[in-house]
Amino acid sequence: MAGNPPIKFAGADFELENEAQHPATFSLFLGRVFLNDLFGIGFLRSADVLAYAVLYTLLLRLGAGPVMSALLALIFTEFVLVLSGILTKKALVGSRWGSNHKTPFWSWRHFMYFFAQDCFFAWCRIPLRVLAGTVLSNTILRRMGCRIGKRTILASPMQAFDWNAVNFGDDCYISGLLQFHTLENMTLKVKETRIRNGCTVNSGVTLMGGAVMENATTLLPLCMVLKEMHLPTGTYWGSPAEPYAGNQDLSCCDIALDAGLKSKCSPEILKGEKRPCITCHDSR
Repeated sequence: MAGNPPIKFAGADFELENEAQHPATFSLFLGRVFLNDLFGIGFLRSADVLAYAVLYTLLLRLGAGPVMSALLALIFTEFVLVLSGILTKKALVGSRWGSNHKTPFWSWRHFMYFFAQDCFFAWCRIPLRVLAGTVLSNTILRRMGCRIGKRTILASPMQAFDWNAVNFGDDCYISGLLQFHTLENMTLKVKETRIRNGCTVNSGVTLMGGAVMENATTLLPLCMVLKEMHLPTGTYWGSPAEPYAGNQDLSCCDIALDAGLKSKCSPEILKGEKRPCITCHDSR
């Protein structure tokens, strides 16, 4: 059981789980330690410092002044790191894998996929944080393999780390947790999520893999869209997401009290006799 209101999930397939739990080879285990522990934790975090030092030294030797070399090295460092992240993703993951695929936990595909994500988090974090909330971040994400339409804005571009599973239409606003991969029965599963034109994913929303949102669909704050849910055009809230009963009049919002919000409205609202207005409450 999970969710609020609770729903019942299908039972686990123990035969598939036993098949996926085959022992790892020693070479695969060493590869995992090297990629995700030694190289992933140690080198990736210091790559920007090393790149800056090398570029600064080269610019000085080419005749640029100290100040100009420092400024240019900062810009070129971010460019080199982003380019390195793009090339790493293309080399280890490819342009197709991760849209509707799965692989055992103990597999090179699994570890390379997460290593490419580690590179993305370490090398692209500064540009994407600077460009967050603008359409400029989409340029980097598209090079990583994301399919993002025109005029679509991601409040947190770093959330789009399951690149080949991202399929967003035009004129969308995305601000939530994007979880397009899962680990089930010792198997990594990644499935494409499609958000059609004109959709809104508000803050606090959790959106899982395989979901489909039709045109002009809105997810109110704190709701959760489970795997492979199909949401026709409308407004949704809750965990799991369900049609919002007040679609015709969004001035009265059922999520305010349930989300633990303090209302500025009348005493009747605070007593629970009325529901608060979505435009007149603030966080505790």
